[in-house]
Amino acid sequence: MMNKGRLLGIGVGCGSSADLTYAAKSAIENSDIVIFPAGSREHCRAYTIVRDVLKDGQETEFFDFPMTRDRDDLIKRHSEIYKRTRDLLDRGKTVSFITIGDPLIYSTFSYIGEMAERDGYEMKIINGIPSFLSCAGRLALFLGQEDEEIHIIPGSADLNDALSLKGIKIFMKLGKKTPALRQAIRTGDHTFLGAVSHCGMSDERIYRDLSEIPDEMAYLMTAFVR
Repeated sequence: MMNKGRLLGIGVGCGSSADLTYAAKSAIENSDIVIFPAGSREHCRAYTIVRDVLKDGQETEFFDFPMTRDRDDLIKRHSEIYKRTRDLLDRGKTVSFITIGDPLIYSTFSYIGEMAERDGYEMKIINGIPSFLSCAGRLALFLGQEDEEIHIIPGSADLNDALSLKGIKIFMKLGKKTPALRQAIRTGDHTFLGAVSHCGMSDERIYRDLSEIPDEMAYLMTAFVR
C-alpha cells in the first residue's frame, strides 16, 4: 500500500493562543485529524491553546504518553501510538500532531515523527515559539550576547556537570530538581538570572530572585543561570 497520508508536527508555543503562528493556524484548520499528546482534552494544555482554531466537528485524537524512564515501557507505548497514527495516514489523512513549544525541542512528537519518516510518510515540521525563549522574554533576558555559549539542560541532567559549563545555562522542566538547583546556585559561583513556571498559562509565575522560588516543585519550570 502506498503511504498516502501527511504528518505535520506543529508547535503551538507555551500556553497562550496569541503565540500561535499563522502557519500553525492554517495547518490545523486544514487538517483532517488533530492529535494531542494527552489522555483527554480535560488534561491537555495543548488543546486549550488551539481549541478556538479547531473547526466544528473536526476529528481529534488524544494519545496518552507515559511519564516514565522505563525504556521498554516507553518503546512499547510509542509503538502503539505510532501504529494508530500510521493507520490514519494509510487512510490518506492529513494528520496534525500538536505539541507545546516547538516540535524539535524535548518534544513527544520526535518519537512519532522519526518513525513516520523512517517508513516513508510525508512529514513536515511547523515550528512554534520554544518555551525557553518565551520564558527569556518574560524576564527581558537577552541570550547569547557576543560569544557567550548557550546550553539547554533538561531536568534529568546532572546539575553539577551542567553548572560547570561556560556561558548561560537554561534548565528546562526542572520539577523535583528545583530545590537542588537552588541550593547549588547558593553555594557555588553562579548568578541566578530568573525563572518562569507554567509560562503563558493561567498559573504562570515569574521569579527574579532565588529566594522567591517556592518549595513546591513545578514540572514546567525554566531557570536561567550564568
